Amino acid sequence: MVTKITTLLLALVLIAVPASAQQLFDFLGQADVPDAVGGTLSMHSIMPEVSPPVYPPLPLDFDNFEYTLVVTGLGLDDLGVGTYPLQTYSGGTIAIYEDAGTAADYANPGTFTDGTAILVGNVTLLTRQVFTATIGSIAGSVDWTGGTQLNEFAPVDQLNWSFLSGINQNNAEPGYDEQWDGKVEPQGPIVETESQSWGTFKAFMR
Repeated sequence: MVTKITTLLLALVLIAVPASAQQLFDFLGQADVPDAVGGTLSMHSIMPEVSPPVYPPLPLDFDNFEYTLVVTGLGLDDLGVGTYPLQTYSGGTIAIYEDAGTAADYANPGTFTDGTAILVGNVTLLTRQVFTATIGSIAGSVDWTGGTQLNEFAPVDQLNWSFLSGINQNNAEPGYDEQWDGKVEPQGPIVETESQSWGTFKAFMR
């Protein structure tokens, strides 16, 4: 009976998250960018609720909590060369916070980090390139190493997530250099899913 209940719960998960779903953490935030090698980059962002067929890789309670994603301590290793130089960064920390209290306020960066850190990790490498005077892109890699929900992921699923974002310097808030609109996503589905009809589900329950 226990085995059947466990299988039933798994079946409900498989139906709830279809195979075509995309898993990612979405974010919209503001970044401070260094001017010289040795300086550090930081980014504070709010995570909006996504809509199907996009799902967060963890079950997040947007009705009762605000979620923020923060990057700190990313060291600028190379300014790059040419008209559109490719900058490289490393050694940063990334964290996702769950907060039922203070709303995030860009004028007070501490309001982005005063919740519970549900995921913490390392930004192992990040590149930044501006293609025009104000528009560009970000690409990086993240390994999750801590947080209250780290163990929701199998060890193999904690590593080598993609960090991708667009840059818009025209939308920078006061005190920041540019707006980032991006996502953090695993290389593949955290839980392998497959299509399953209600008919198949009901046949199993007979």
